[in-house]
Amino acid sequence: MSFLIDTHAHLDFPELYDRLDEVLENSYKNNVNKIITISTNLNKIEKIKNISFKNKDVFFTVGTHPNEVLKDNNNSNYNLFTELSHNNKCVGIGECGLDYHYGKDSKVNQKNSFITQINVARDRNLPLIIHSRDADEDMINILESEYKKGSFKAILHCFSSGKELALCGLDLGFYISFSGIVTFKSAKSIQEIATIVPFDKILVETDAPYLAPTPLRGSVNEPKNCYYTAKFLSELRECDFEEFTNQLYANSMKIFDKMN
Repeated sequence: MSFLIDTHAHLDFPELYDRLDEVLENSYKNNVNKIITISTNLNKIEKIKNISFKNKDVFFTVGTHPNEVLKDNNNSNYNLFTELSHNNKCVGIGECGLDYHYGKDSKVNQKNSFITQINVARDRNLPLIIHSRDADEDMINILESEYKKGSFKAILHCFSSGKELALCGLDLGFYISFSGIVTFKSAKSIQEIATIVPFDKILVETDAPYLAPTPLRGSVNEPKNCYYTAKFLSELRECDFEEFTNQLYANSMKIFDKMN
């Protein structure tokens, strides 16, 4: 089997951090040789940076999650995002975006923080990691209007939205990343979308410690479980598993080019 990259995990969350050595060893044993640990709140960025600095194959991002905007006073601090992004091991901006499932009362704050992080990603030429939940219409409007101001690179992470948002992202040249959700029996619409994403625009992730793929659904997820999502997608798309994992790896290294 070829190597895989978990393009989105949360190694600072206690379910993984409290046994980090074991989690990383499990990953390497299962051919996941690089992990990107994703920022959700700048108040926690030092912990994320330290994880990355102590492990040469762990990289990190800088960002504020939409559900964290009311807890993060720096959620729209362009200068701080920019300063932190200059670190050699910072490979992206986010995760950021819109979440109206949990954050209906913070829509204005979410939008302001999201647009700030788009600006940082554009100016720093770093990929933007986008979270979108129950917000497809506003997300499409923001992405299209901001892209007109100047292009930027982005990933629609843990994709679980509608086809219109997927097509919008692809039209803008974005990547689409699939988590264990795509393996669930109930995820027929996501599986349909997974078959139309071009080979050179598809990624896999765990979003660990959440969303463990079938057959591990309900357990604490780990980066090593990228294998199950990649295997499922290769079968869904009726392609050779080895060739598919090689393509996934190449895609990950291309969009996160600071890992080269």
